[in-house]
This record gives sequence, C-alpha cells and structure tokens, in this order.
Amino acid sequence: MTNFLMVNDTHTHPGYVKLQRISISPVYTPVPVYLEEYNDGFSTIDSLNRTVLSNTLPHTLGTVYGPAYRKHNYLSGLSVDIVYALRCSQWPQEGYEWFLRRRLNGWPTPIQIENAREYGCFVTPVGHSHSPECLLEWRLSFSIAERDITRSFEDTTMKVYILLKMVKKTYIEPVVGDAFSSYHCKVCMFWMRERTPHELWRNENLLQCLVLCIRQLYEWATTGFCPDYFIVTNNIYDRKIIGSVRNNIVQILRNLLASNCTFLLGIKCCKLEQYITDEISRFDYCIIAIKTEEIVNHMLSLSAASNCRSSILQYIPQHYSTLVDYLHRIMHVSKSWSYNMQYPFKHAMMILTSQLGFHVATICKENADVLLQEQVDYLVALASGCLSFGINSDTTSVRLKLCGLGMELGNHYLIQTSLQHISDYRMRYIFSSAMHHSHYSKYRIERLFRNRYNTEELLQTQTSYSVVYLPSEISITPKPLRMEMFRSLGVPSELREESSDIWFDWAEIDSLMCLYFFQYLNFSRQRKVKHKHAALDNMIHVVSTEPDILHRDTSLNILGYSFTQENQLTSAYRCFIESFKIRPYYNAAKFHLGILFNRIHATGRGHRHYGNRRNDISSDLYCTRWQ
Repeated sequence: MTNFLMVNDTHTHPGYVKLQRISISPVYTPVPVYLEEYNDGFSTIDSLNRTVLSNTLPHTLGTVYGPAYRKHNYLSGLSVDIVYALRCSQWPQEGYEWFLRRRLNGWPTPIQIENAREYGCFVTPVGHSHSPECLLEWRLSFSIAERDITRSFEDTTMKVYILLKMVKKTYIEPVVGDAFSSYHCKVCMFWMRERTPHELWRNENLLQCLVLCIRQLYEWATTGFCPDYFIVTNNIYDRKIIGSVRNNIVQILRNLLASNCTFLLGIKCCKLEQYITDEISRFDYCIIAIKTEEIVNHMLSLSAASNCRSSILQYIPQHYSTLVDYLHRIMHVSKSWSYNMQYPFKHAMMILTSQLGFHVATICKENADVLLQEQVDYLVALASGCLSFGINSDTTSVRLKLCGLGMELGNHYLIQTSLQHISDYRMRYIFSSAMHHSHYSKYRIERLFRNRYNTEELLQTQTSYSVVYLPSEISITPKPLRMEMFRSLGVPSELREESSDIWFDWAEIDSLMCLYFFQYLNFSRQRKVKHKHAALDNMIHVVSTEPDILHRDTSLNILGYSFTQENQLTSAYRCFIESFKIRPYYNAAKFHLGILFNRIHATGRGHRHYGNRRNDISSDLYCTRWQ
C-alpha cells in the first residue's frame, strides 16, 4: 500500500497540500528521489527535491473539470462527473482553528463538531490556479462534514438556502456563468448560521434571513475575500471572482439589496414535470422548491448507488475464494468509518454477497456429478445464506436472478416464489436505476412527494437495478440471454475501450423487461397460453412506451426471440433490425438473425405472412413507432 504525507511550503496556498511519498516502517521516511519503482507517470519532483504525487489525471478518462473528470454514459445519455479523492488519516493542522473557534450561538453542536473530526477529510486532485506548482497541489475537501452539517439545517434555514441558490441561478449565473457557484452560497449559509442566534431562523423571519445572507455575499464581493468555513485563511474568491467578474457580482448584489425584496417576483420556480406546476396552487412557493430539491437528491442517491454497483461488478473476480477475500476486506475497512458511512458499505456488502451466492450456485451446478452429497448440501446452504443477505440490495434484480436460476435448475418452487414476490409490487411505481428527472412521470413524482424515503428505503423498496449475468455465471444464465455475452465476437478489438466497455462480456437486461420475459418462459413451460400471450403483450408495451429502459438493444433481441418462439418471424426480424440500429457492432442480434434465417430456409416459409391477430398487432406497432 502506498502512503503519503501531507506537506506544504511557501508556494502552497491555504487549503492546499502536496502529497509526499513515504515509507511507514520503522518510522516515517521520505522516499528517495532516485528510486525507479515509483516511476509510474504520476510521481514527480517538487522545488524542494521531494517525491510528490502529481494531480494530473489521464486525459483518456474523460474531460477534466477541476478535481473531476466528466465521462459520457452512452447507455443513459447522461454525463457523469467522477472525483478521485484520497482520505486523510487525520484532520489537517491548518484546519484545527475550526475545532477551537468560539461559537456564541451553539451551532454547529459539539456532537456535530466531534463527528466532523471523526469523518476526517479528503484531498482532491486540483491545485490553486495561481500557484507556480499547481500541478503538484491537492485541494483539501471537507465534503462529508459539510454534508452532515447541511443535513442539520432546520426548515427555515433550508428554505433560505434554496432561495439563495435560486437567486444565484436567476440573477448572477446569467451574467458571470459558473464563476459564482452553489458552494459560495453554502459557505455563506454556514457562516451566517454560526454567527446569528438560533431564534432568528424562524419562518416569520424568512426574508430577513435571506437579506442577511445576500448582504454578507455583497460584503465579501466588495472586499474580494470570502473565507472558507473550515480554513479561514483560504479565500475561495481568489480563483474565479476577480476583476470584471467581481465588479458585476457587486453590482448585482447591490441592486438586489436596493430592491426591497421585489427581486423575488422575478424568480421562476424550478419545474420538474407538469405535476409540480399543477401543485403550485396547493403548496407554498418555498415548499415546492424544497420538494424539488429532495427529488433531485433522491435521483443523485440512485445514480451514486448504480455507479457503485457497476464499479463492483467490473472488478468481481472469477473465483469465489477471491470474492470471499473481497468481502473480508470491506468488512475490515468499514469498521473504521463513521455511522453515517455504514450504509454505503452495507450496500456494497449486499451486492458482493449476493454475487458470491450465485458463484456458489454456479459451482454447485457445474460440478453436481462429481461432488459428494455432503458437499452439495454445504454449498446449497452457503448460497442460500449469501442470497438471503443480499436479496434486498434493491427491489427486484436479485430475485429475478433467483428466478432464472430456478429455470436452469428446474426448481419450480423457486421460480414461483420469486415471480410472485415481484408481481406483488406495482412495477410502474418502481424507479429504474437508468431514469433521470426529465422522464420521471407524474405517479413517480407524486410518490416521492407523499413519502419521505431515506436512501436505504429508496433502494430496497422503490428501485430496481438491471439484471446482470457475468461470464463466470454462464451455466446458470437462461439460454436466450447467453448470446449477449458473445456480442463482441467478430468485432475488431480497436473499436472497444476496455475500461468502460467491460459490460460487453456480460448479459445485462432491464429488470422490467426481464420480469415479463421470465413470465413468458415460465408460462410457456406450463402451457398457459393466455398468460403467455399477456406476458408477450407486456414485453411489447415496455419496448414501445418506456423511454428509459436499460440496454434497449438487448430487450429488442429478447422480444425478437419470443416472437420466433411464437413463429412470428416477420415481427422477430423487425426487432433484430431495430436492435442493430441502436448498436450496429456489439450486438447479439447477429446470432438471432442467423438462427432466424436458418429457420426460414429450413421451413421454406420466408415470404409467407401469418395472419393471426398477434402478428398483425406487432406489425402495425413496429411500422408506426420505429420507421
């Protein structure tokens, strides 16, 4: 493990540090300059001849924005900002003033201050823009402490914070762009909440508190110095808010203060679907803003959890013993984190544990002929225990994989219990991990308005991940989905980016589509024709009307496979062609089309049309929607 010591010198601005490589045994020892083992492209020598870590990120990761790099997600159409951060083992010395600061109004509370000390801080890869060694500096980040303090905001404090951000977006942002950010508003809220009496922050004083905050921002802009809340010597204005930008902000804030609060009439409430517009007559203006903010926070929670799951799946080892080692490492690391960080670790544990259960089930199935009965019983018990712990990582994905496992093992009880449990949910109220705010429909927004979910409840009762089968699980993957694991076959390797396209080797399908497909397979085996046709109709409806299903190309392939089973070859062909339009290269539709053409050739029915009702419906459907 590589260790670093936070150091600074005369060139280092407050709030920034350098990371010097050290050896921790038997004492902290700086790494000699001449050691070639650290020639990794990220280490360099600073002005004092120290081996330090550069903050330069590889440009292949995406477009760099400050401490983050932005990468476009082609599946959801969204861009994701990812920040690399290193956790510091202790609070930086220049930030100890925050613990010793005299607070006459009792905010934040002593418990919150101690929690912040326990949380610690991070360093992120961005240097001060005016530093001669900006590529060697790392910025201190107190994001966890900030989040904990922000969550303690009372109702009125949160309303003022939201209104302040609206003022920024309506009046300041159009003039100076992103030079003045929401972070400046947050710092202002921290300082004003600490310096003013608790009794002031009541609903009847809402406008007075807002004006106080705007006046404080005006004073900071006039002097050109805005002290960071945790490190007061760090001026967070001196990077962007200078020159004409600062003059424009001073003028805007002066006009706002002189308007006697009439500027509020020029703020348009954030719209999130037509539902919010319909509700304005029933809710106070500020309540609407806060509810909107809550929904955005929910979406960010879903996005973070989904990214966490994707990252975990990318690095899951092929052998189950190594996976057990992964679980032990997470358990060990999680003990050193605070209470508020326990659920993210628990969520990662649930994902890994469920994956371990399926790995064990795979071993049991592949070696059933050579294992002793006692070994089989042990493996079954181990798999059951793992899956029981991980089954609530979300609403449906683990249960759907259990259903698929039951199909491969011929376990009708497992199939029925899994499908029945999922069917008990009203699936239209479940959030897909791929959805974003512009496509949240009215009933989904209404559900968030009327219920206050924490992240754990949101994931376990309201969210569904896609269903993923890894290559090591091919023996327990339903046969129609196995072709998806070979989508890269015959495609030049230079078209593939290994770091982001690892999922090409998986079989991944949207959970709602997977549910109806498994229902179709189950009813087909049971020869329940009416129920089978209903499941097929549901699959058609999902592909035709749901704008945010994950891996639409896979869903089309599965729908085409189902049409092939129904002998509706024309509709099957249309599905595969539409799938190719979405993903021309890495697509398992080529295998389905080969099977389809072989079947047409073998039966000699390539140009015949089938006049049954379902073929007519599906033909009209695809002709009108996708041409």
